[in-house]
Amino acid sequence: MEPITIYLLTAIGLGLGATATVTFWHQILNWGEKNLFPWFDKHLPTIAPYLKNAFLKVNNVVTNVRRAVKNAWEKIREYLLKQVVELNRKTTSTWIQRVTSWVIEASGYNNKPVVKQITTEVEVNWDDLPPDVYEAVIKRQNSSVEKNITEMRDKELALIN
Repeated sequence: MEPITIYLLTAIGLGLGATATVTFWHQILNWGEKNLFPWFDKHLPTIAPYLKNAFLKVNNVVTNVRRAVKNAWEKIREYLLKQVVELNRKTTSTWIQRVTSWVIEASGYNNKPVVKQITTEVEVNWDDLPPDVYEAVIKRQNSSVEKNITEMRDKELALIN
């Protein structure tokens, strides 16, 4: 596997985890403000300020993570034009995952950008597939699933603004 592919996949994997945390944080904070804080204010008023301070500290971390994820994704998107994941059933328990990325390389003729297509394939166990793939296979009896990863990440990051 080429180094740029490893870097892209690592960055995208880290971005996914951070994006999920950031996305759910707003819901957690909203729940805390509406339910947890009032309960502590009423039943444990001496501890309530510590709880709120803890939420503020976590919020600072989440805000920094949100900014870092957005900045990292914007940098990646300067070079990553599109990335598609295709999953095809090989056997009942084994799938082939093909990741195709279209990236810009600045090493073209006279340093003009060149679009390069990079494709990697790995075998994936049924247990390691995401839940929406299970649904597509079981409910719709699909033997292949395709996802536009760049489009999904762009939409996710637009939601956490």
